[in-house]
Amino acid sequence: MTERYTIALPTMTTRDDLLSGSEILDFYESGYLCPGRVFDNEEVDALRGLVASVQDRERDEGRVYDLLDPDLWPDVDEPRPTGAGPVEFLFNLWRVEPEIQPFVFNPTLARWASQLIGTRRVRLLEDNALTKAPGSGGELKWHQDFPYWPLAQPNAVTAWIALDDTDAGNGAMRMAAGSHLTGERLPSVFGTGTPYMRDQRPAVVKPMGDPAAMGFEVRTVALAAGEVSFHSSLVWHASGPNRTDHPRRALVIRFVGDGTIWLGSQRYEYNYSDAEVGLSAGQPIGGEYFPLIPC
Repeated sequence: MTERYTIALPTMTTRDDLLSGSEILDFYESGYLCPGRVFDNEEVDALRGLVASVQDRERDEGRVYDLLDPDLWPDVDEPRPTGAGPVEFLFNLWRVEPEIQPFVFNPTLARWASQLIGTRRVRLLEDNALTKAPGSGGELKWHQDFPYWPLAQPNAVTAWIALDDTDAGNGAMRMAAGSHLTGERLPSVFGTGTPYMRDQRPAVVKPMGDPAAMGFEVRTVALAAGEVSFHSSLVWHASGPNRTDHPRRALVIRFVGDGTIWLGSQRYEYNYSDAEVGLSAGQPIGGEYFPLIPC
């Protein structure tokens, strides 16, 4: 199958060196890392405009959805959290907006991801735009990323790029440092934290818990616009509501190690079907939906 997006792209970062050994060790121990700024003010402004344009276009097509919408969880009888405003989510902007591809395919981000995953080459799993509305953007409960992905191994990391300054007041992420070392937990409803898929994941018996009560140090990840944090696919993370009068926006890029095995619908009903991406359970992930990123 032809892979169309493995082209070399210029770096646009304000930091483009390799991660240090101490940074990698910190990631392995805590489950997340904040290596600094990757996009300057001009690039952040460009990203904000691109994301808003794609959101407006895709919203008209019904492809922007709210992570707190109970309809997203058909197997769970859950009400919408009281008073919670939307957490807007848009999937794979790179496939509908060519101008965003140089940001998503940034080689420095890919290099850092390859260092943190421990693979020579990485692929793009997906990108997302996340927006918490001013004054009411809702809380996301504790969760891991890996339980929602159709992969056999947690060989993936998330790069979370702030498009606005983020802190506890507008819904910055919180990390339970070291929680990734406890293994996979059951997936949970984002708005309420209710675990589900017990029958489909018989080997995963433990739901999420209160990390502070379990002895984990909970840390708020404050970022300036243009800065990035990376987190493990198994680290527990959450984010509070946006209580400010401006949006909290982020571009999220998920990287997966080349050679990771695809399980598809056998594990989780992903945004794309197995047939659509041209993969069967047990095959290494690849193809045009999951391109290699030069790094």
